Amino acid sequence: MSTLEHLREIMTRVARCNGDEIGLATALKDVEADSLHWLQIIIRVEGDFDIEIDFERMAALTTIGDFVSYIDSCRA
Repeated sequence: MSTLEHLREIMTRVARCNGDEIGLATALKDVEADSLHWLQIIIRVEGDFDIEIDFERMAALTTIGDFVSYIDSCRA
């Protein structure tokens, strides 16, 4: 499973948003998730990918593609 597919799965389970609308170019602000959902998504990403997310760097990300690249860079 690719990072995008795994992230999409996490986001649809936690925020119950439409996974078909989540692509690399999707703006993070356009994802139908509130702040609690985002916290749960981040915690789940950290656990599933065995990484630690820097919230300052996360705040600078603007798209799902940026988030996927960030996750991949943490795993390298």
